[in-house]
Amino acid sequence: MSWSKSLADIGRVPLALLATLVLAAMLFGGSSRYDVMQNVLMQPLAWLVAGAALVFASKDMLRDLRWPVLMLLALVAITVLQLVPLPLEMWMSLPGREPLGDVAGALGSDAARPASMVPWRTLNALMALGIPIAALLVMACLGRKAAMPVLAAIVVLAAANALMALMQIATGYSDASYPYAITNFGAPVGIFANRNHSAVLGALAMLVIAFLATRDQKRRLPGAEVLLWTVFGAIFLTILVNGSRAGLLTTGVALVATALLVQQRIAPAKDGGERGLVKFVPVAIIVAFAAGLFLLFLFADRLVAFERMVEANPLEDLRFRILPILGEMIATYFPIGTGFGAFEDVYRIHETPDLLGPRYLNMAHNDWLQWLIEAGLAGLLLLAAFLFWCARIVWRLRGVGRGYVVLALAGLAILAIASFFDYPLRTPIFQVVGVWFICALALVANAAMRQGVENEEINEQQG
Repeated sequence: MSWSKSLADIGRVPLALLATLVLAAMLFGGSSRYDVMQNVLMQPLAWLVAGAALVFASKDMLRDLRWPVLMLLALVAITVLQLVPLPLEMWMSLPGREPLGDVAGALGSDAARPASMVPWRTLNALMALGIPIAALLVMACLGRKAAMPVLAAIVVLAAANALMALMQIATGYSDASYPYAITNFGAPVGIFANRNHSAVLGALAMLVIAFLATRDQKRRLPGAEVLLWTVFGAIFLTILVNGSRAGLLTTGVALVATALLVQQRIAPAKDGGERGLVKFVPVAIIVAFAAGLFLLFLFADRLVAFERMVEANPLEDLRFRILPILGEMIATYFPIGTGFGAFEDVYRIHETPDLLGPRYLNMAHNDWLQWLIEAGLAGLLLLAAFLFWCARIVWRLRGVGRGYVVLALAGLAILAIASFFDYPLRTPIFQVVGVWFICALALVANAAMRQGVENEEINEQQG
């Protein structure tokens, strides 16, 4: 698929919607907080893009993406149900509502209440669902050739993030270079508010770049390989000085996958001997490059993430100390959950005196557990369906090629690992990127399945 032909086949309106969503995410989508002023622009823009994309969406594409569409609709339904007012007696029977019930009794209030313990935060979560919905509908609008354009869009977002991070470094971390008021000042966060999210996007983009750069040269624009590897190196440099431990870990996954993708591109020598060793030279170069930069930054005292891992006891990290409380919250509110977005306020009910301090938790820093706290049994079932769907995609990609399997497994591992230590998928940028990455894999897998069915039908006809 040549870029010129694929872009010409897509059309101007879908490309305009793609560019609009990319720019909106780039400018307004870097924070997971509910109270940043950028949400005033990001959420309405996302719904407008979603509405326009729905008008131009292809029925065939919606059919190809029916499972993510159904799962997103299920998520909308769960969120709406959490906002439906319930009679007081029914509401009091829900698990974990006793403290709020005591307050209502003291006030003499018998008003109907929704299942969500913080309804206005859940309402905000419902409005924010327009972002992944817009990302999915833009893909449906692009057509069946959407996989490569949206992967390229992920690289564009990561490149913009790296450029912004480099500008922050060049200006001496000037306050004016940070787009959000609440952020990690003194760290190259790029277009994000959180350095972890910035580094994880970089790791995922490095993986996508390695995949695109190791594809058939006939399918790329002239000079694209040099440009891609240049962006790869720039992103890697910003991650090294970022100070994110999760970013360093996920970057390791990306580098291993990069070595596998490069090694696969070098055709093995048929006659063995010395020529057979040539295929490992690019891998050795990548390993030497990464190790050299790592050691250079380490000895220059610029590898902040490594210093944080060595100097601090991970068990003393707040995100590990609250794990027992998170388990208690899951048990307390299961199977209904607290409601999406309610964690920050509900956590204060369970916070122990030894955890009190000048810092507070706005998220659980473990999105796997926070999902269960907020969504309960319905969220658990939806998560299980999503993981099963991802496993089926990876299984189908085996017939497409090893490169796609490496891309899928490494990308899902990066998102899963990052979500275990943080909450990247709660930022609008990652909601767009996550939908595009996983659905691009689904499109390739579906295309391979259709091709296999067509081949079987031809063979049956010839037989």
